[in-house]
Amino acid sequence: MNRGSQNLIASYDIRDPMRLAKVAKIMKDYGERVLLSVFECNLNDEQFKRMQKRVEETIDHMEDSVRYYFVCEKCVGNVEVSGVGKGFIE
Repeated sequence: MNRGSQNLIASYDIRDPMRLAKVAKIMKDYGERVLLSVFECNLNDEQFKRMQKRVEETIDHMEDSVRYYFVCEKCVGNVEVSGVGKGFIE
């Protein structure tokens, strides 16, 4: 990640309902929910590391999966939404 802020999409698949709720709460602290288990975030390095650390401490690494997709500015501008929702929010 670079020194400035970076757009990213965080998605997750959490098996246990209690862990699922905890991860969703963590993600809400850092980004905007766009789908049930997908968040769009605009974070600097420190914020991302803090979020990732909190998630790592919460999930079961043998059962759960969290993915972070870093999105360039050009790609953010090309996001299209069908149905309910807005484009990438900072």
